[in-house]
Amino acid sequence: MCYDLVHIRRRATAPFILHCSTRRTFLQVRFIQDLSPETCSLLHRLYKESQYHRVRQRAHCILLSFQGINTTALTAIFSVDRITLYNWFDAWEASHFAGLYDKKRCGRPPKLTVAEQEKAQQYLEQHPRDIRKVVYLIEQATAKHVSTKTIKRLVKKIVISGSASKKCLRKALPRSNMSAVKP
Repeated sequence: MCYDLVHIRRRATAPFILHCSTRRTFLQVRFIQDLSPETCSLLHRLYKESQYHRVRQRAHCILLSFQGINTTALTAIFSVDRITLYNWFDAWEASHFAGLYDKKRCGRPPKLTVAEQEKAQQYLEQHPRDIRKVVYLIEQATAKHVSTKTIKRLVKKIVISGSASKKCLRKALPRSNMSAVKP
């Protein structure tokens, strides 16, 4: 198959439109271009030495794109969607090195994954009156330290989502905290 390359230049990246003469389809591919040797060496240093995994990943992606690796290959290498790659490229174009870092977000990410939360829910069903035992079982299964308050918040979240009744909440909470639960 023969491809005709038409170069359209925008900002720091240059999209290429690949035209296949047999199928008449267009595919837009973005590459990072015009990186100075100093920028490449700083990106390489970030890729090797940054304490943040996401920054290392994004710096590596920018370097590979500069070397001519297409977005399809990059999505396979980094196991992300094409949109995520384009967001990384846009952040690089807008902010350069500052664009590699995550912006502040509100709230803290959950301590337990969805699968671990389901496991905690199963433990709650097995031991409805002993939250400390549930905490112990979760620590044994996941090697993560969670508090009884975390489990209580999980129970509250389950009740609010409608997957359990308030009776389940009453069973899961110790008797000393029953005054905090409204019927």
